[in-house]
Amino acid sequence: MFKHTIALVGLSVLTLSANAALYDRGGGMIYDSELNITWLQDANYAKTQHTATNGSQGAANGLMTWTAARTWAANLSYGGYNNWRLPSANLINGANPCTAYNGSCDTGWNIKRSELGHMFFNNLANLSSHDVNGFWQSGSGVMNRSFDDGGNGSNVSISNLDNSIYWFDEEYAPDTDRAWTLFTSMGWQVDLGKSSTVLSWAVRDGDVSPVPVPGAAWLLGTALLGLAGMKRGYR
Repeated sequence: MFKHTIALVGLSVLTLSANAALYDRGGGMIYDSELNITWLQDANYAKTQHTATNGSQGAANGLMTWTAARTWAANLSYGGYNNWRLPSANLINGANPCTAYNGSCDTGWNIKRSELGHMFFNNLANLSSHDVNGFWQSGSGVMNRSFDDGGNGSNVSISNLDNSIYWFDEEYAPDTDRAWTLFTSMGWQVDLGKSSTVLSWAVRDGDVSPVPVPGAAWLLGTALLGLAGMKRGYR
């Protein structure tokens, strides 16, 4: 009896621990446990910063060229961290860099393999203007700006996420005067001239605080204590 109960508890722990999610770390930072990256909760912090500092930092309306955006992110100090950057258009999970329109980092709709695409489509459940078969679909663009926290289930909002264009960190290898972008208004990933002025959403590698004891570990500990009590009762 005990063996079967422990096996069921273990299976539950494995299932719970496999559910990667977004976590509100407080202080305007959101942790993605699947990609192990932390986003600013403000998707246009350059504009917020510009307003708060009377124009000495950030950018008016958050609009910057690709070079200026990369410099801004690299020099950003926020929440005690200074290793911020633009999101990567690379294939996630350590795959090959995005270098060209070659299937590794492609132009089109519904591209979820980039960090920003993963956030936009997977985490926030937004839609592109066309489905995976290339047919138009309704309800595209930034319709969802919130998520349920993976720890306590509370609904958390992303601020200043607009139907606009956001820079990726990588340039477009076939033409280095261009860089990768995501058009959130239609879920379209494409290259754009580096001199264009568009928005930027800062991100950094890793978590920003010690990871709290997961709910799955708490569940296992509670279950094992219960089993120990049951065993003593039988004795």
